Amino acid sequence: MAKFIGDDFSVRDESGGFKARVATIFPYAKTIVTLPGIHATQRMAFVDALSLARVQEGKPPLTEEEQDAAMDQAVDLFVREQGVFIRPDPTQMDLAFAADEVLQEEVPSKRRIKYLMLDDRRVRDSLKRRGDCWRIFLPPTAPKQIRQMIVEAKSGIAGRAIYYYSPVTGTRWLTCQSFCDLAKLDDLELRLHISEIATYMARNNDNGYPEIDFFMADGKVKQSELEALAMCPAEGMREGFGAACLHVRQVTAAAYQQDDLDEPIWRNRMFGLLVTQRDDVVADDQSMGLDSDFSMRVEWLPGARIDAGELILDPAMDENHRENQATNASSVMRGLIFNLVQDYGDLEYINLGSVLPSSDRNPKRGGRREVYVAQIKQRRASSEVLQIIRLQKWGVRERLDQGKSLGEAMTEAEEYSQYVLDRRLACRQLQMNVPHRQTARKFSEKYDGSNRDYWGQYIWTPYFQRDYIGGIATNQVSSRKLADGAYAMTFARLLGEAAASNMIMGRAEMVDKTVGEIVFDVGDEILVEDGQGMPVEIVVSDQVGSFVDWTGGLERRAPEYAACVVRRLGAVTMRKEFMEAFLAGFVERFIRTQEEYNRNRRAFDTLFNHRPWNDGGSLSCRWSQTMKRLTTSDARGLAEMIRAAIPV
Repeated sequence: MAKFIGDDFSVRDESGGFKARVATIFPYAKTIVTLPGIHATQRMAFVDALSLARVQEGKPPLTEEEQDAAMDQAVDLFVREQGVFIRPDPTQMDLAFAADEVLQEEVPSKRRIKYLMLDDRRVRDSLKRRGDCWRIFLPPTAPKQIRQMIVEAKSGIAGRAIYYYSPVTGTRWLTCQSFCDLAKLDDLELRLHISEIATYMARNNDNGYPEIDFFMADGKVKQSELEALAMCPAEGMREGFGAACLHVRQVTAAAYQQDDLDEPIWRNRMFGLLVTQRDDVVADDQSMGLDSDFSMRVEWLPGARIDAGELILDPAMDENHRENQATNASSVMRGLIFNLVQDYGDLEYINLGSVLPSSDRNPKRGGRREVYVAQIKQRRASSEVLQIIRLQKWGVRERLDQGKSLGEAMTEAEEYSQYVLDRRLACRQLQMNVPHRQTARKFSEKYDGSNRDYWGQYIWTPYFQRDYIGGIATNQVSSRKLADGAYAMTFARLLGEAAASNMIMGRAEMVDKTVGEIVFDVGDEILVEDGQGMPVEIVVSDQVGSFVDWTGGLERRAPEYAACVVRRLGAVTMRKEFMEAFLAGFVERFIRTQEEYNRNRRAFDTLFNHRPWNDGGSLSCRWSQTMKRLTTSDARGLAEMIRAAIPV
């Protein structure tokens, strides 16, 4: 156990928050300093305690060189409700990892120990090589969490908690309201706070940032004037402080003069400064290998690290960190990691993350929907491999939940796996642009579903794995990009081509055994750009819903495809041209697919003859009906129906 100089992490103050919000750890001495002050004063307190202990042992006190060496072995910490945050020195990551090991003895869960400095690639690379991407602290995005972070940032040095402290830069932001409210204090306490502000405004921390700065005052509050105020006679201090408050109000915009969490302008600006990236480090969103939009939907999970060729599973894997987290979550992680290790051999590191669903997803969809991203680095490879893993929607678990026997569940799960693979082949045959390679695999997990006859039984869980596609989901293309005429026209044509393939495939929702709305432009279509940022192609990453709507003519569906054009008309500068480019791409792809079918009719018609036929909807039956519908459809007539539904 570590020795604390000051209160331990469990002690709370009169407001209910943690008393030790700023701390410094000396991992090799297994000592944590939590005394009030800043990290620099906590380092000095440690050195003083070390020197005193030496003197008491009859040894000489530390020399200046020994004091500097001792302080260099320190790591900055911050204590919040979410846990303990480590702010590592990117040049001494081994020291940060040593601090991590000590903290795991003091903090109840490893999940509650996170790393700051997301913007520094050296930190991210060091963590991902350990399989610890999940340990990086990501700033909150929900308004409630943002408010909480701002509230918890309130801290003091030697006096009251009047500053908003940024754990990233180490700067304490003093707002106009907090400064002016000091007038409520008695003369002695007021003078102490003015002196504290003046003293620390003159200092920069180890990161090169000011210890104290005025919030949104644009550097117009002078440290020298506050220093003079702190030293002026008692009879003139109050009047001088009133003048200082007036000056701070004058140099601070009206929107920032009052601390108001309900005011978006104040709240968002304060939050931005608390989590701001360093000015001297270029943030690289691509260092994880993921596009920035996609990376925002990834929650990295405890997994495993590779040490001297040995696979070491993270003990935090077995902890449930959400109230509704399935009890078999660790089985999923283990199964996926074991398979990846077997597939890729001699690994340097592996990170596994859960992909949050797109906001456009229909929540009524049944079946299993978990999606994961795996970041893999082989020792002899020059670059990482990124894989997307999607659990099979209807596996053994889901069949057992329906009351099926284990034998029936296994058989039907295998049949569905084959159906998914055949469906992908069918999509490729009809010119849908799908990922080049996809593999099917399984892992075992313990069944704990609603069918009590099989509780505790180990079952096989199937999943599909493919290469990660670098690009932007079509429904996430920004208005800024669409405002570029050349970009918008190219994108519209590609979107029209994708819409044609989508319509031919009868891609739609299946809700309660009823065919629902079309599935298109909801996050499955990935727009790939070239080196100049221009659209090149649209890849359909997931073909879910294909051949769901396989009966009836396409005319009744055509107007639904107008929605993807209509929702973008407000962002494009040339609305009519955007619509025409979309329709031109649609007609061209539709006719080209018809021509390809007519040239190789026998190859198309017999593609799934070896599969069982079922009039109720086997793939061979659906394929046959889709081919008949393709030959009888009028591409230009369908395009006119889409045009009629677009209010240009």
